[in-house]
Amino acid sequence: MHFSVFSDAEWLYPDSAHSALSGISLHLPRGGHDGAQLLGGILSGTLSAVLRWDGGRGPAVRLYRLLPVGVNENTSPTLMTTTDYESCREFVTRKAPFEVFDALKPLTEPEMPDGTRLALYLCAEAAADETPGEYSGTLTVTVGADKAELSVRCTVHAPVVLPPAQARLSMLNFFDYDGPVRQHGLVRGGADYWQAFRSYVRAQLDMRCTHILLPPGEAVYRDGAPAGFDFSFAQQAGRIALEEGAAFLCGGHVAHWHEWDDSEYYPNWDSTTGVSTPQGYLQLRLYFSQWAQVIRANGWQGRITQALADEPQTHNDKTYRVLAAICRKFLPGVPILDAVETTNLGGGVDIWVPKQDTYEKWREEYTALQAAGEEMWFYTCAFPAGPAMNRSMDLPLAVSRTVLWMGALYRLSGFLHWGFNYYIGDDIWHSACCPHKGALLPAGDAHIVYPGKDGRPWRSMRFEAQRAGAEDYELLMQAVDAAPGEADALIRTVCTTFRSYARSGAAVAAARLRLFRLLEEVARNG
Repeated sequence: MHFSVFSDAEWLYPDSAHSALSGISLHLPRGGHDGAQLLGGILSGTLSAVLRWDGGRGPAVRLYRLLPVGVNENTSPTLMTTTDYESCREFVTRKAPFEVFDALKPLTEPEMPDGTRLALYLCAEAAADETPGEYSGTLTVTVGADKAELSVRCTVHAPVVLPPAQARLSMLNFFDYDGPVRQHGLVRGGADYWQAFRSYVRAQLDMRCTHILLPPGEAVYRDGAPAGFDFSFAQQAGRIALEEGAAFLCGGHVAHWHEWDDSEYYPNWDSTTGVSTPQGYLQLRLYFSQWAQVIRANGWQGRITQALADEPQTHNDKTYRVLAAICRKFLPGVPILDAVETTNLGGGVDIWVPKQDTYEKWREEYTALQAAGEEMWFYTCAFPAGPAMNRSMDLPLAVSRTVLWMGALYRLSGFLHWGFNYYIGDDIWHSACCPHKGALLPAGDAHIVYPGKDGRPWRSMRFEAQRAGAEDYELLMQAVDAAPGEADALIRTVCTTFRSYARSGAAVAAARLRLFRLLEEVARNG
């Protein structure tokens, strides 16, 4: 039985040819991780795998079976997806439809033969106080009566990635509270539902999310009009998130426009009453005053931010300011955090989150806000599509990682993505492009985890790449503090804009090793 080894920053496919590598070599910082993918043959017998470190000591290890996922259409050069391969061939990895190994099933028990191509993912994680140095061991993979042994060499480097609670990078991935119902068949709000939610929160925290998005309050009607709001569901979600170790919560969005170029916003519960009207004010007054009571009763002051309305535009920035003013009246001291599509929201938003291309389009204005002391994150989503950095499954896997290197280059202090578990199609395993308003989202845009067994989410290779990018960000910012010119030059060997970047995982790995050496040199020189 033969296995070959691949980087964790390159896509692996069921039809991939074997590589020349048969030994596993890992490099990781303390408090961080590194991984490798292994490709075998057809799984024709019961599978099991175990890694044993020489001398019984070495970093913690997780083993997964890689599962293929179908990409049904390619990312379009402009918006959503396309079946015209010639229009996108310069930036996608291969022509759709195709299968790619993205989902990670924990290898916690023997796998039965199923006649499919066998691929594994090995991840080593060093504790923050791990002793730097070389570790070696042997990975033994058994398939039926066959056995393969692969050497593992692991270098733990001295630089330390701080835990999320002390991190420089903030992160928020939106959570779909109907997802566990739709994907796991659970009853919303039941005991099994909340247990599943705990698992999803742990997954978000493992990906280094610092903020957990809560659901908004639910309107309670009397005589057809909102008479109050029920925050019990949001309260339970918030309590669980903090119990699991989340640093911050984020109150759910309360309003939206009907069309992106509308001048008015409307409360979630009333699509006919504008927030800038007297009746809109009274409804929002009731909402925020009751939400403030929940925040105080749970002692969440200083631990919560508030989202108001996703993606305010130049057409509705004045109305957004009205909405923000109402929020501030009843939630004083609670920072407002939103994805934005304009620079004209000063005083209305505390944590700016422009889209990656929006930031570069108006970079002069945004950098002026940064220089004035405004907190600036960024986000990615289905638009603008094309080669713009995103988590799409037909873009290079390394991009899911290096998008956060661009965050370091631009000194952006947070990252947001809407699609943690928002897949709403019929078959997540064979149609990764999620349906949306009569079109299809780029493959994987709506989700970075998969529904596993017993209400638990399964990670993806994109999950691991984003987690790695967040760890890299912490080390890059340490380098920026000590040697900004050298740090920026290092980043530019990998990426220079959100559309100009190295496609090779090898280029990222080489730059990462240079980053370790730079930080070690800084430490030696005091």
